[in-house]
Order: sequence, then structure tokens, then C-alpha cells
Amino acid sequence: MGKTIVMRALEAKGVPYTYHKHARKQHTAAGVAEDLDIPVAWVVKAMIVKRESSPRSRRDFALVVVPGDRQLSLKKVAEALGEKDVAMALERDVQRVTGFQVGAVSVVGFRRKDIVAFVDQGVLALEQAFISSGRPDAGLALAPEDLLRAIEGAQVGDFSTSA
Repeated sequence: MGKTIVMRALEAKGVPYTYHKHARKQHTAAGVAEDLDIPVAWVVKAMIVKRESSPRSRRDFALVVVPGDRQLSLKKVAEALGEKDVAMALERDVQRVTGFQVGAVSVVGFRRKDIVAFVDQGVLALEQAFISSGRPDAGLALAPEDLLRAIEGAQVGDFSTSA
């Protein structure tokens, strides 16, 4: 397999990673964890949310990264964005702004460069962080601090709840 956009983006930032081929295509944190025999928390979820109350602008969307065993808190993300409401982005919007299919969204390598990013503090407590390679048949492992370095300008905070 050739290098993905995600691999190239990490390499351009000097971020080390380890490639992991899945036994089959995976679209969930639980599936990846089972396939690789790792804790589900280590499989970080990269989710795209859309501001509900803002007029259409180039800053309508945000990336939120949470551990695989946690659920995204839209309320906490809305508060961090200074918004009344946010919602999960529609599948067509996710693909349009990131270039990735839902279930294979990574934390870097987006089509659009104006996506603000938030990383749940729980990600930084992980032993390793497994991210999507941008393809459902492979993932990349990196140190949590390297993940944070890869997502330049990300705000760290509490953006999740227990699953």
C-alpha cells in the first residue's frame, strides 16, 4: 500500500507513527480495538461537528478527538465554541470538508485547512493513540503528545462523557 494523505501529513510535521494493517475494514473504535487486540480507549475517534447558530462561514466545522471508550459531549463542545448549539456534521459535509469517509476520518490531512480542533484531555492520558490512516483497512499508532503536536493549535479540554 502507498502512503496515505495522513501519513504524508504526519511525516511533514516530523511526527513518528507505526502502521497497523487491519484484518478487515473497520469503521468503529470497537472494531479496530478488537482487530488489533488493544483497549478501545486507545482508538481515538475523530468527529466533525457543525455550528448550528452561526451563519455560513468558513469556520462552520470543528474537529473533536476523544478516546474510543468515551462519548462526545455536544454541550461541552458548544460551550468551547461559544455557541448555543452544535450538531454532528452530516455525512456529506464530513466528506466535503475532510476528504475522508465517515468511519475513516483521521485527525490530520483534511481537505480544508480552516477546521478548528479540540482534543479531549483523556487522549493525553492514553498509553498510545491509534488514529485512522484515512482508510478503513489500516490505522496508525502514535504517542498522545505527538498526536497533539500533529493537530496544530488544538484546544485541550473536557469534551466527552462516559460511554
